[in-house]
Amino acid sequence: MARKMLVVPVLVSAVLLVAAAPAMACGGLVAPGHAEVLQKATTLAAWHAGYEHYVTGFQFAGAADRFGYIVPLPGVPTKIQKAGDWTLERLEREINTVPEFAGVLLASAKADRVAVIKRVKVDALDITIVRGGGPDVAAWAAQNGFDLSPDAPKVLGAYSSQGAVVALAKFSGLRASKEGLVQGQGTVVHFTVPTKAPWIPLRILALGKAGNELVDADLFALTDDRPDFAPVLNGIPGMKVRKSGFASPALLSDLRSDRGMRWLPARGMWFTGMSLHTVASTLRGDLSIDGGAPPIAAAALGDSGAATPAWAWAIIAMLSVGTVAIWMMWRPDRPSFRPA
Repeated sequence: MARKMLVVPVLVSAVLLVAAAPAMACGGLVAPGHAEVLQKATTLAAWHAGYEHYVTGFQFAGAADRFGYIVPLPGVPTKIQKAGDWTLERLEREINTVPEFAGVLLASAKADRVAVIKRVKVDALDITIVRGGGPDVAAWAAQNGFDLSPDAPKVLGAYSSQGAVVALAKFSGLRASKEGLVQGQGTVVHFTVPTKAPWIPLRILALGKAGNELVDADLFALTDDRPDFAPVLNGIPGMKVRKSGFASPALLSDLRSDRGMRWLPARGMWFTGMSLHTVASTLRGDLSIDGGAPPIAAAALGDSGAATPAWAWAIIAMLSVGTVAIWMMWRPDRPSFRPA
């Protein structure tokens, strides 16, 4: 449980986990010559009292001594800190019989017209929060030694158009060796982002991957109430709901006992555990929880009415049926028509 991990939280209220094989968080790995390989991702998006807490982790394979990780965020985090030692492992245990957890890594990027919002060091990670156009962020990353895949400007541009900011974490092999980290391990990082609802970026998982390459992720959500997902989970290729229901007191107690997790309520949270196993070509969007998204995308959801919850439509339907029934009972008598 006390293994060190490299993790970069991405959402306002999320925690990302990794299990089994080498894993990656909800982001894209960048390295000279693409020497590092991400094989699996894990995430928990936990939302409470107006904040999304996003803790993310991954395992990596390869030998590059300098590489990084790129993660879109729905807003500017108010706090970036090293996460606890067992939060992600504990979540994995909730859905897996034999859990194995890995860390997550985040990439660092910046461009000529990129606004650098924050810089933070967490173990072997240099984390930079930036806002700018996708091509600009990609250009900055290239200037700082990241050999980005050809699809990076387009993918980052799509997130920028939604109003997302980008968390870029550069991994230092020298500092990692001093910290005693080995291949496949990382540092858990906890991002706290003010937002009205949580959001998990999924498309970024396919960054740099061929269409037929596999994407594996374990995704976890903790919310105050039973959440509504958009798109619906059974409509996402390769998505499987592993567990859904009120979080047990034991789970919440274990999570609250970890570093930086006292914000989590002791009871009443809804837990959703999901696994994603699909090919990169199927990931064309992200996962909104209760209407959560970057600001521009969230405004579009509100304008289109796409975020209207199912219970609201049910009430509208019942009122409509009731109105018709009352009218049928109390409508005035009409003269009968008899043919001549």
